[in-house]
Amino acid sequence: MKILIANPGSTSYKCKLYETSDMSVLFQATVERIGDSEGIYSHSFNGSEQKKEILEIQDYYKAVDLTLSSLKEKYSIEEIDAVGFKTVHAKGVSGCVELTDDVLTAMEDYRSLAPVHTDVYITAISVFKKLITSTPLVGLFETHFHVNIPEEAYLYGIPYEYYEKHGIRKYGFHGASHRYIGKRAKELFGADKVISCHLGGSASVCAIKDGWSIDVSMGMSPQSGLLNSNRVGDLDSYALLYLMEKENLSVDDAREILMSKSGLLGLSGGLSDFRDIENKMNDGDEAAKRAFKTFAYYVKRYIGEYLAALNGADCIAFTAGAGQKSPRLRKEIVGDLNNLGIILDDQKNSENPVEGIISTEDSKVIIAVIPTNEEFIVAKEVEKYLQLNG
Repeated sequence: MKILIANPGSTSYKCKLYETSDMSVLFQATVERIGDSEGIYSHSFNGSEQKKEILEIQDYYKAVDLTLSSLKEKYSIEEIDAVGFKTVHAKGVSGCVELTDDVLTAMEDYRSLAPVHTDVYITAISVFKKLITSTPLVGLFETHFHVNIPEEAYLYGIPYEYYEKHGIRKYGFHGASHRYIGKRAKELFGADKVISCHLGGSASVCAIKDGWSIDVSMGMSPQSGLLNSNRVGDLDSYALLYLMEKENLSVDDAREILMSKSGLLGLSGGLSDFRDIENKMNDGDEAAKRAFKTFAYYVKRYIGEYLAALNGADCIAFTAGAGQKSPRLRKEIVGDLNNLGIILDDQKNSENPVEGIISTEDSKVIIAVIPTNEEFIVAKEVEKYLQLNG
């Protein structure tokens, strides 16, 4: 099968065309700076040299149309069996499903929980519905990997009727990434109990047992758990009520602060990228240091929780932008866990492998860097969906 995986961002769009028989990438494209007069478009076929150009990319329609026009240089639209999306959240919907109007309505119902993600996915899906009318659009919801989280781990301490009436519970996100990390850690190390640390602009920690999540740091929305680049992470609910009262904030005001002005950005005084934060730390910037250390502590805390939930771990894996590329961050998180039998090898860590072990040989738990591959998981699940529903 040939499956096109669409990966929309707020001002960017990426896609890959997979041949699922061997999971080779036949075509890939990246569009950056959508809405800018100097947008960046690059694409390549079968791993060939990338072609890159600067041009005006007015909107999402133009971005998607541009990539499809390039794709059609070698492949017809009729050859594409489905377009797959890494969809985020929808009321009453999980798993891998066709993106019908009813499913889009369910996504709208939970829009307030993940508005940035939901808006961009609905936009991209709507564009595809106009441009490719006969090809099925299929979404793998991020919550699906967390369906086996036990009740005691997903319930909140509020009246049970609110869970029954409104579905208020932990759902969890980054499902495709954590699922790939669990799969790859099993392949590489035979690991059955994995703590996956997806650390980037959006970040979460997941406890994985026998290939499935049993707990995850994100909750009913992607705003909870770890600090994110500009999203709040864990916050005492009464602290929020107190803040709203003292600052005379409306719900919309509070939402804006929690989603757009918090996290690393809020603690550092304006920096949301780990590279910028580390550079500022090198200059002695105390606000950058505060944000860095707070983020690392949150990750360490969740690792501790999940060591208890799993009754030990076979592997702690770091992935995503900062997880893969920042030896300094990894050392801050796991550099002093020797008494737990988790021993970082400073030399291996500083060499910053693309994929590999960074713990000592006598560490009881493997510490590793593993690049994630969310598109791979989505493509395989969409293939499975088509085989079952073809």
